Amino acid sequence: MVLCRFDILCAYVSKPWKHGRTVASMTPSQARLRANILDVLGASGPQSRAELARRFGVSRSTMSGVIAALSDEKLIEEDADAASPAARAGRPGTRVALVAPKGYFVGIDFGRIFIKAAISDANYRIIEQVSSDFDIDVPADQALDLAAANVEKIIAASKVDRSQIRAVGIGVPGPVDAATGELHAGSILARWVGTDVTGGLSQRLGLPVYMDNDANLGALAESVYGAAREAQVALYVLLSVGVGLGIVINGQVFRGAGGIAGELGHIVVDEHGAVCRCGSRGCLEAIVSVNALAKALSVSHGNISSDEMLRRAVKGDVGASRIVADAGALVGRYVGHLCSYFNPELVIVGGELMRTGDSLLVPLRDTMRRFSIARATENVRVVPASLGEQAELVGTLLFAGERARAAEAQRLTAGAGQPMEGHAS
Repeated sequence: MVLCRFDILCAYVSKPWKHGRTVASMTPSQARLRANILDVLGASGPQSRAELARRFGVSRSTMSGVIAALSDEKLIEEDADAASPAARAGRPGTRVALVAPKGYFVGIDFGRIFIKAAISDANYRIIEQVSSDFDIDVPADQALDLAAANVEKIIAASKVDRSQIRAVGIGVPGPVDAATGELHAGSILARWVGTDVTGGLSQRLGLPVYMDNDANLGALAESVYGAAREAQVALYVLLSVGVGLGIVINGQVFRGAGGIAGELGHIVVDEHGAVCRCGSRGCLEAIVSVNALAKALSVSHGNISSDEMLRRAVKGDVGASRIVADAGALVGRYVGHLCSYFNPELVIVGGELMRTGDSLLVPLRDTMRRFSIARATENVRVVPASLGEQAELVGTLLFAGERARAAEAQRLTAGAGQPMEGHAS
């Protein structure tokens, strides 16, 4: 188990610190900084010294001293594992991580085109992963069977002891109700609504399962390992078979009062437009999803898949490039409105449509600035997701860790009120 804050302080009270000091002889601020560092490494995996210093508002020299002491105590170690999500995102090469934290996490991204599953160690380094085609129109039970089969494959391939898997995190292309932890009734996964998704998968796997919206998880991953790791306010725009939005404020994903925040794809842009999966008419998603764009291109190119549409746009096909540019401009209009609301410093664009690069980003940037207060966008950077199409999958692993720690802390809190075995209260 990754140690929680209470465990950390108790475990280290008798350990020598620098120059023979113990945690008991530290100032409260010194002890708190040590505990906070260990908490963050447990929550987010390997971090650089500079990132930790910025996060806690201390000088690099102060942070280096604390890191050196924790390293001397064999509590943390240098980490240069190229298999970590952080390395793929181009993070600084010198990072520190907890020394061999126990347990593993499983993540499943019910993507809008693929289903991906991965297993990681407790430092969120992916050990095995698998991907297969996925259709969001399949019934929930069929999707859960496929997900469970993929998880069994990666557990077998990784040779991980199943009893050491602490939690499973899953991401879905729809809003997750904050009160129930299940799909909201307005989800585009219409055939899934009413199904106990987490309970059904938990029963199949014999493991605790937690679920969140995929754009929220992409935003979480980018805030920990990607482009938003230094941003105070960032928007993560997911453009795929659907359109999603994750909002990060001071390193935390903002989900709203009921978990519905960020449903950018279901803003109505044409009240007389095509019917959307959500049941409304003229939603942004019904116009700019990769499937909608492929259908629009069929007039000149015949019946082609979304993948073929994207490939043609990347190669510079005039028709494909035009519809992608139009999609970027339309999305940019509503992202511009969001910039006036949230005043972000960063807009991150992810999902399969981002394969088209500047064909999408340039018109999105230009239109975003035309449809916002000038001061709200003058310093906003618009960038591709650093983690690419892995963002949502990495987010499922981080979410699994987050929820596992919360469950463990709850158990410890509940247990603290009970008499110890063999002792009277």
